[in-house]
Amino acid sequence: MKNYLFYSFLMLISLSFYACSSQNKKTEETVSKALSEENPIEQKKELPPLEEGEVFLKGEHPFGDEIPLTGHHVEEVDTFIFKPQEPRMIIEGDRLYMSSMGAPYFVFNFPELTYRQTIGTVGNGPDEFFLPYVLKSPDGINSCYLYERSRNNLYGLDAHGEMHFIKKLFDGKSPFGETENLYAIDDHTFMYVKNAIMRLTIEGDSIVTKDIYPLRLKNARGVPITGTFAVNPTHNRMVYAYKYAKIVKFMDLEAQTIRTLNFQQSSFDEKTLNIADGLDQNVTYYMEAIPTEDYVYITYSGRTPMVVANEVNKGNRYMYIEKYDWNGNPISIYKLNEFSVYPAIDEDSLQLVLCCYYYDDPFVVFHLE
Repeated sequence: MKNYLFYSFLMLISLSFYACSSQNKKTEETVSKALSEENPIEQKKELPPLEEGEVFLKGEHPFGDEIPLTGHHVEEVDTFIFKPQEPRMIIEGDRLYMSSMGAPYFVFNFPELTYRQTIGTVGNGPDEFFLPYVLKSPDGINSCYLYERSRNNLYGLDAHGEMHFIKKLFDGKSPFGETENLYAIDDHTFMYVKNAIMRLTIEGDSIVTKDIYPLRLKNARGVPITGTFAVNPTHNRMVYAYKYAKIVKFMDLEAQTIRTLNFQQSSFDEKTLNIADGLDQNVTYYMEAIPTEDYVYITYSGRTPMVVANEVNKGNRYMYIEKYDWNGNPISIYKLNEFSVYPAIDEDSLQLVLCCYYYDDPFVVFHLE
């Protein structure tokens, strides 16, 4: 009888603990669910597999109607006047970094776009710049990378605006064509274009390069291999858009799967290759690709440079920006009321900044969404 009472007592205690434990577990699950609903954690969307093949889009309108955008011309309050030549810009946090041929690096406050500081000096001496090129740094240590194309020197720029030498990337004296589109995948891997998409890897004191994908068009062998290139390491994607052919290629970083969008451009006049400034007599299609996390924006002219110059002089300024997702699906097309080859996009606010050469204060800002 005593044993029975003793075991009954133990069973009651166990049931009591189980009930409390179950209740606590339900309470924790309820609280956890409420917190997750109140503060949802943003999940990175994985892209579906890239669909391989060539898509012909002649006569199609895959973007839908043009979206007209009017920009706001920012007039600098502190009278900082400059004339950028082939400027390249990136936006990082509250700063916009600009490189310009034959000039040092300029830093501006963002979104105010007021002048902040000048970095480096112009010249051919050590640690001087003549063909500067600014690019994003993915390592979290540098605010950005500064690259001097005439001597192949890569520098890092810290949060205080101080630069430090990192590495000489190429052995050649002037890889201007090689590094027209240079992207950092991580702190030791870079992608660039030299008649093909290439990968450069820093391995200790050595530099290893590898051909990833040839860019020569089989059906238009007279078309120069020049265009715009962009990379998205997060989604394992890269894109190349041809300057003199209305063709855009999307691929993974190893170029195992290729998707080609062929808008079937008019034929390229190979005879103009033998004429001074002959390329200016051909239509310029794609000018600059600007990558963001989920989309890539590609600037588009659709006219010869001479026509653009004449129209700009008459005040008839415009250009287009095509928006794609990273699987090569056309999303939107914008028509801007200003013209610039090299823009920048702030991914958070979706502000598009143009640097227009025909203004003393060259910044014009558009809102994409």
